[in-house]
Amino acid sequence: MNDTFSYTSEDDKCYGATGMAIAVVVYDSEDMLASISLDASPEHMLEYVDDFFFAGNPGLSAKSAWNQILKNFNLTMALTIANVMCRSMVLDRKPVADELRTRLHDVVMEEGRDTCSLDDDETERLFDKNYHYLYRIFNHQGVHGVAHDFADSLKRMRRMSRMEVVDRLRALNMI
Repeated sequence: MNDTFSYTSEDDKCYGATGMAIAVVVYDSEDMLASISLDASPEHMLEYVDDFFFAGNPGLSAKSAWNQILKNFNLTMALTIANVMCRSMVLDRKPVADELRTRLHDVVMEEGRDTCSLDDDETERLFDKNYHYLYRIFNHQGVHGVAHDFADSLKRMRRMSRMEVVDRLRALNMI
């Protein structure tokens, strides 16, 4: 993982995981999440269901396969952005630094080319759309309260199932 995105403390890691959990819920992708664990390595904090990992299926049309790959890429991008935003905007109470946003953008652009063979302008549109949407989410003070409560629960419990995540983030529906 890029040092720019590495965690500086357990709280930092906890809020990164919290951001990703919030993104899963606001993107209506709870069905892709199996569990979340604060004790797992950073790249394995979120455990996904098998359906998330597209291995190819000769029975699927090329269009269906492409749509699934693009959907997973979009979710992964949102999780990454939400991780950074929650750590910065909620935990540190600061806007995402321009340098960090640029690094995040560069990583996403490279993944768009490598994973989906997207043109830069296509990835740019997806990045901007996700970044602005998640900015509005993490800029909301009500979301800050929900995020702090969730992070406290995750730090105490260390691991949550999908249902526990959804239950603890139910308050997002009220905002």
